[in-house]
Formats: sequence, structure tokens, C-alpha cells
Amino acid sequence: MTESNNAPIASRTVKGKGRTYFLDLRESKKGNKYVQVTELRRGQDGQNVRSSLFLFPDRVPEFQTALSEIAEQM
Repeated sequence: MTESNNAPIASRTVKGKGRTYFLDLRESKKGNKYVQVTELRRGQDGQNVRSSLFLFPDRVPEFQTALSEIAEQM
């Protein structure tokens, strides 16, 4: 896979109050899959602000459990 062709394998979008979250399954140059979670929001100056985190397969179960536990408390 070339860097210019780093299109997501799968993608989901979650929209909320003034924020949009993109969850993209991607593949590295070495063939390893990972999830990129990107938040897009408007900054105080009106410009778009983008923040991303990368989640690798070895941490998915731990991350999923922690997210579920926190969500249950909401």
C-alpha cells in the first residue's frame, strides 16, 4: 500500500453537538491494521480543529472494556 493510497478499509462517522468523529480502519505500509479516531470541531477562532488518536490491535480489548465501563456510568 502506498502512502498516497491510504484510504480507509472501513469507516464510520459519529456526529454530535458541534463535533464530528471519524473512526477509520487503516493499514500501515507493513500491512498492520489500526484504527484512527479523528475529532473535528470548530475552534474559538472559527477554524476547524482536528485531533487524532491511533489504536493498535493489541490494545483494542483493553480500550473497549474501559470505554464500556465509563459509558455505563453516564
